[in-house]
Amino acid sequence: MIWTYCEQWNNLTETPMNPMTAEQAHARHASGQLYTAVASADEHSAATLRVEMRLETGYTSVIFMDEHGRDSLDYTFTLIDDSLFLETATSYDYGDSQERGGYADAERMETFEFTTDGIIRRTVEVDGEESKESRHGIDVASNWEPVPAFGAYDALTRRDRA
Repeated sequence: MIWTYCEQWNNLTETPMNPMTAEQAHARHASGQLYTAVASADEHSAATLRVEMRLETGYTSVIFMDEHGRDSLDYTFTLIDDSLFLETATSYDYGDSQERGGYADAERMETFEFTTDGIIRRTVEVDGEESKESRHGIDVASNWEPVPAFGAYDALTRRDRA
């Protein structure tokens, strides 16, 4: 994985906003300020995922992108007692659409919201219609991750989570 750093990612242009050096991003990581790490397989390939870190506000997002630069899976972690807890996971399905990046509208979105006490709320939205369900007593131990050291995002960027 090749990591590049910026303040934020622009979904419409599929480009970094306010690029920064690894040293600048590392300083932001240390202070808890917003920065985005964007991964690609090599220097010539499109971005495949991005990690948006903002520990000062307690949130970190991991966004996986599809071959058209669209968000396909989004994990949102919240900082609780010096650890990150996977609070929300949202998947996006664009059907046969080949629209690029921020111009595409998902045909289907499925969101799971997790609480530390084992409640999971599932919302499925298809063409503007929503269905919801919730379950209680779920083991959410695998939702916890340590705050990563700068550049060590492997635990957060695991696509498949138990």
